[in-house]
Amino acid sequence: MKKVFTLALTALTLSASTLTAQQKIAVVSPDEIFAVMPEVKKADSSLSLYQNALAESYQNMQEELNNGYTKFVKDSIKMTPQQREVKRKELQSKITELQGKEQELNKDLEAKKEETLRPIREKMLKIIKEVAKDAGYNFVLYKEQTIVAPDADDITDKVKAKLGIKAK
Repeated sequence: MKKVFTLALTALTLSASTLTAQQKIAVVSPDEIFAVMPEVKKADSSLSLYQNALAESYQNMQEELNNGYTKFVKDSIKMTPQQREVKRKELQSKITELQGKEQELNKDLEAKKEETLRPIREKMLKIIKEVAKDAGYNFVLYKEQTIVAPDADDITDKVKAKLGIKAK
């Protein structure tokens, strides 16, 4: 009985070490790759122009509101209390509208960022998977979240090379 148990334990240990030996793990720094991709630089430029256009639109609305407020303060002396109340409510409505517009513009900007950057991220992830498969890695982990990993298992430079990015 003792021999059977020892034999089973030895077989289990050997199969576990064989299973472990078959698993290859790599690390990669997607943030480092993403930051140097030429497509990202073009996207950032495009997004910057879009953001400036949104900011200009918001600023125009804000100036219109400020001009309306200045006119209200200037003309309120000549108004009846009822007219002042109507104009005050109009200004309050415009302030609320402006606040809603700011949130809308922020949502538009975030949606545009996602729409613009998603294909670039997908391209990068596809290349990471290809490099990992070609090198025989079963798992790829974020380099920044790994405490210890051999330099030989860092595929960041290989991914950059496959994307046509020259190492610096």
